[in-house]
Amino acid sequence: MRIGVLLRALCGCLLLFACITTSAMSQPEPVPRMRDRAFDKDSYIGFANQWREYIEKHGETVDALINLGRAERYSGDLEAAKRAGKRAVELGPDNPSALVFYAECIMIDGGTAEAEKLLERSRAIAPDDGDALMELAALHLRTGEFEKATATLKTMFDRKIISRPLQDYGYNMLVGLPTGAVLITNGDNDTFPPLALQAGMNFRTDVVVINWNLLRLPEYADALSRKHAYLKSAEQPKTGTAAEDPRTSIAQWIKDQKVPLYIAVTVSEEHLEELGLKPDPAIEEGLSWRVAGKGLSAEEAARLVLERFRLDSATDWDFAWDLAPELSSLTMTNYVNSMMRLVGRGGVSADSRCRLLHRAAAIAEFHHLDTEAQVKALLKKCEAK
Repeated sequence: MRIGVLLRALCGCLLLFACITTSAMSQPEPVPRMRDRAFDKDSYIGFANQWREYIEKHGETVDALINLGRAERYSGDLEAAKRAGKRAVELGPDNPSALVFYAECIMIDGGTAEAEKLLERSRAIAPDDGDALMELAALHLRTGEFEKATATLKTMFDRKIISRPLQDYGYNMLVGLPTGAVLITNGDNDTFPPLALQAGMNFRTDVVVINWNLLRLPEYADALSRKHAYLKSAEQPKTGTAAEDPRTSIAQWIKDQKVPLYIAVTVSEEHLEELGLKPDPAIEEGLSWRVAGKGLSAEEAARLVLERFRLDSATDWDFAWDLAPELSSLTMTNYVNSMMRLVGRGGVSADSRCRLLHRAAAIAEFHHLDTEAQVKALLKKCEAK
């Protein structure tokens, strides 16, 4: 009798375990942040449909609503994303992830004051939450509150929110620039690391780091003009039309002032055209193109990479690369592509070419990049000479 009871209990436990396992298996794939891993629009629409069906079947949870909202946001439906974010906060008023996600959504739509309250609330609950700190820094940059942004970036640096590979990437972006240079960047991974190093280490604070996306915001453009005297040399640009885009005006001011101007390699040709800039790839230096100012020779640019760049973290086995696939596939790719372009530039010694290709091949092989075979073929030719 006792054995029968035990068997029935065991069967019940197994059935419960099977149900839980089946339920867990039916949950869709989590939607990562775009800076961690990016998909195309159709994929995000598919994610949204999967999470919508999951919620209809299993009910609303904070996690499900965040995933649904993130998929809707990245597919282009901001209003739907805001509704999901608002509902997530209603269900989890003290959930840091819900607070940060909803803040992201309303910040895009101009609700910076409300977004700041949500982010500060999230930070009070989870002081070391990297997402909240990064969004706070982004918000303060958007609104032109550079002192607040610097304080937040210093906190991010002190608490090691920015990973070592990204810290080194930021260091490598700054280390070879001439005194007083202006560096125009593109996304999170080439904007926050150099700014965090400037805030946390007081490293290369003479370099002005400008994000081209933010230049379209009057508050950001105005703050740059107030902070940097040479940007006051012309009338403040009006906003409202493409021809009066502050990005184009400020870029022209910088060129007129004869300031050393560099464009990060992550800025696309389309973006450069919007800025009215067309750098020559032949004067690429490290991780940026030189547009204005006296720069390095080809051999000097090669030695900058070989002797001054911090590259060990690019092949660090202890770093969890599988949790940051975009960092591996995109940011590390920038190293390889830049080295390959430099190898093809005239004026680089044979020894430097081979050393650059050795470095590029090691990074490409470590991350299984598409350029691995190409780099190794070039290296083989170099070594055969």
